[in-house]
Amino acid sequence: MDQYCPECGGILLYDASSKRLSCKKCGLFLTREELSDLRFKQRTGADDGTRQKARQQADYLDWWLKDKKDKK
Repeated sequence: MDQYCPECGGILLYDASSKRLSCKKCGLFLTREELSDLRFKQRTGADDGTRQKARQQADYLDWWLKDKKDKK
C-alpha cells in the first residue's frame, strides 16, 4: 500500500532503522502516529464547515417550526 504525504502528495518511504516515514518530494519526516494525527486533523478541519452549515440549517428549521408567538 502506497502512502502519500499529507503536505505535498509525494510518496512516503519507511525507514526501518529510525521507524519513521519520510517524503521523497518535500522531506517531511514523521512517525506513523504523527502521520495519523496529521491526517485526522486535516479530515476534521474539512468537516467543520460541513458541520457548521448543518447546525445552522437545523437551527433555522427549529425556528421555522416554532409557534409564531414563540418566535419573538
